[in-house]
Amino acid sequence: MSRKKQRVRYELDSGDIKSLTIEEIKAILRAADELIATGGRSMLAKILKGSKDKKVLEHRLDQCPVYGYHRELTLQEITHRIDWMIKKGYLEIEYTDRLPMLVFSKIGWEIERETYAGELLQKFERLLEGKGPFCFRAE
Repeated sequence: MSRKKQRVRYELDSGDIKSLTIEEIKAILRAADELIATGGRSMLAKILKGSKDKKVLEHRLDQCPVYGYHRELTLQEITHRIDWMIKKGYLEIEYTDRLPMLVFSKIGWEIERETYAGELLQKFERLLEGKGPFCFRAE
């Protein structure tokens, strides 16, 4: 007789967070983009904290542009902000098998899409200026 695996439960707790700045919202969404549908709240908090956790480094999450954005906060304070983002509808949680994974909501994706497009444009401009790793200069 097979035993059904129980879903990992979670509880959202935004603490005393009443609002976040648009800059904070964009930073959290940018970090979440690194693990959409593959990671959860704990890993997102570690990226924002700038953790040297083995899995963070193994998956090169320390290469995220907002890695360490909230380094001055505790993991619990960062998690309160992430939970606020979920409660306010910027991020959602969907289960993959038994684990809760982060996904973008419609509004969250609209914001992140613009942020990421801006990053790509900056990288392209650096390449054109000859400042990128794959720049080619006409002689």
